[in-house]
Amino acid sequence: MTDTPESPAPAPPEPAPAVEITPEEVASGKVFAILCYALGFLGIPFFILPLVMRDNDFSLYHAKQVLILWLLGIAGYILGVLLLVVCIGPFIMLGVGILSLVLAIMGLINAINGQAKPLPLIGKYAEQWFAGVTKVAK
Repeated sequence: MTDTPESPAPAPPEPAPAVEITPEEVASGKVFAILCYALGFLGIPFFILPLVMRDNDFSLYHAKQVLILWLLGIAGYILGVLLLVVCIGPFIMLGVGILSLVLAIMGLINAINGQAKPLPLIGKYAEQWFAGVTKVAK
């Protein structure tokens, strides 16, 4: 038998980089991005406005993140209601509610800091599912 050196293991894939958005886009869309999260705390679906206007990449990016966050909340609520029969529904609704709150705070911090980072656990789905929702050229 000959000793052959083993090839090194392939490097793990690098995480997807944050979306590249110009500083001008960040500056002009920061207020709408912040309002998407802040008014979401109050139950107001403000994220619809940037999704309809589609005139700023930064606010559109965060609107898609908030939309996926709302979909998580709706799915968690429906699942919780369905599982009320077996008495674990309230725990599921509570867990999804806490997770949604933590993710919304993380998204709000990203928007305040002018960063376009996906939310942990669910942000990548916003990028995949709503990839066709892009800025409209003027």
